[in-house]
Amino acid sequence: MSTPHNENELGKPLRSKKKRGAVFVVIAASVAVHVLGLGIFGVIKIVETISDPPEFEAPPVEAIKPPPPPPPPPPTTKRSQRSLPRPQPLAVQNPQNMSVPSINMQESDLSLGAGRGFGGGLGEVGGGMLDRVDISFFGVESTGDNIVILFDRTGSGRNIFDKTRTELLSTIDMMKNNRESRFAVIYFGGYTDRNNPENKVKNDYWMPKGLGSRPKWLAAESSEAEKIKAELIPIDASAPGVEVRSVDAMRKSKNAFFVTGTNFWGAINAAFSMKPAPDTIYFMVEPNIAFAEVAKVNSDYALFKKKGRKKPDETTVYFIVGRQKNTVKNQQALNLMVNLIHGGKLSKSEIQKRIVY
Repeated sequence: MSTPHNENELGKPLRSKKKRGAVFVVIAASVAVHVLGLGIFGVIKIVETISDPPEFEAPPVEAIKPPPPPPPPPPTTKRSQRSLPRPQPLAVQNPQNMSVPSINMQESDLSLGAGRGFGGGLGEVGGGMLDRVDISFFGVESTGDNIVILFDRTGSGRNIFDKTRTELLSTIDMMKNNRESRFAVIYFGGYTDRNNPENKVKNDYWMPKGLGSRPKWLAAESSEAEKIKAELIPIDASAPGVEVRSVDAMRKSKNAFFVTGTNFWGAINAAFSMKPAPDTIYFMVEPNIAFAEVAKVNSDYALFKKKGRKKPDETTVYFIVGRQKNTVKNQQALNLMVNLIHGGKLSKSEIQKRIVY
């Protein structure tokens, strides 16, 4: 006899067969359900094993369009190189053993037109384009735009006439590149009146043909400049009759151009009187005749200081002597004249800067 497992009648035998049949039915049903489930599961697994795996169709592949290329960069203007390429540095094994020469900037001539010396042509202005062109005469640059040239028509000036004429005409042509520049040409030679000291200072000069009796400022492209060229170009300094003994004889002759004697004071005085005042005066002179003695220089300048005009403060006078320095017989007299014209206050180095040999 089985023993019940409920807690109310624990240990007591089951009382009826009806209850035992119900329990049996429940157990049998449970076993049947489990067997059936296992059978169904087994069938499913067998079907899956023997059947082909399903095929899945992938969606069609569409070609991917590449993105459009980026827009080109804006055009740029190629700039030309304005400076020279830098030189490669030099490698020095023992720099302490090197001796580098010093550079004296005060003696270096860095100007555009200077440095040619007497008799050199003006040539072309090298380098790049400039806003203005500095004007020079015999290699010496002007200190401003108003330039006076005291042109030597003495007997001694005849010897260097070809050089002085070429330089004058070239200077006028150069001034065409600087429309602000003005020039004047004043001739000097012999004496018009040797017995009249005051006339020697004030009136002893003359002008190029067709330009009147008094100096005036001219433009390089003016008709007056063409008149100066027309007068100077045909002159043959070696021709007979081109040099005479007096100003009156020169004025009466068609061929005469040079006058014996040297008197330049009237031309200097005329240049000092111009308005506006000259920035630069180029004075061509033969020093061995004009400044032969110190005493003569002192006496002549004393007369000029008494009767003539004072040099304008901003005017610089350059002496174009037309010969080598070692051929000047009396260097002291020449230096004295240069100093006196500038007020007697120049240093030795400043005096030399105003003399062109």
